[in-house]
Amino acid sequence: MIATVCPACLDSPVPESQTPASLVAPTVAIAVRGLCKAYPGGINAVRDINLDIAQGEMVAIMGKSGSGKSTLLNLIGSLDKPDAGSVSYHGIDLREVRDLARFRSREVGFVFQLHYLLPHLTLLDNVALPLFGLRDARDRAAAALGEVGLAHRVHHVPGKVSGGERQRAAIARAIVNNPRVLLADEPTGNVDSVTEAALLELFQGLRTRHGMTLVVVTHDRSVAARADRIIHIKDGAIDRIEPGQGGPKP
Repeated sequence: MIATVCPACLDSPVPESQTPASLVAPTVAIAVRGLCKAYPGGINAVRDINLDIAQGEMVAIMGKSGSGKSTLLNLIGSLDKPDAGSVSYHGIDLREVRDLARFRSREVGFVFQLHYLLPHLTLLDNVALPLFGLRDARDRAAAALGEVGLAHRVHHVPGKVSGGERQRAAIARAIVNNPRVLLADEPTGNVDSVTEAALLELFQGLRTRHGMTLVVVTHDRSVAARADRIIHIKDGAIDRIEPGQGGPKP
């Protein structure tokens, strides 16, 4: 089956990144240039996106279902390959990385709407899985669980803790390797408003303590508002960018 290539991606110059002047000075954690992705049937999921995300910045990506926001996140996280364009992490072009899985395990943490914890393992062993084979795996997993407020739940299996605690454990698993970038796809989609607020405070704490860069896909305006910038995606392209509550004030 032959994929359709987005017409906007063919022989088009890469414009300057759509980044406000106030964010030019900080170190660029993620640089997206001319990113395009199309699927069979002429579906242009991502069209010529250019974006810089600063180290320690929180960016929210919003858009209707089918707008391309999750596809964009997957491309940024190298879970999918673009038809054109590039993604770079701290100046490293992912097209030049031979072992993307190893690169991801060191540099990027992923959080999804579903926690994907193995039901027969304790939270400690679930969080330690990315460190399989390392002698200090369980110690580091325990530290990560402590950081998300689950030190008292390390020996519980997922079925014996609340939904919010399962999502916290998923976040602990995402940060156990001390990644510089955390990518989250609807991380609060399956929790109540109280748990949502607690998870957002947790994300903000990770930024403060570790300088992590956060990219969050969400349908929830209240979640997006906590970001420094809100990227609105429409028909696979950036429609507009607005400041969030965490961003610089006029």
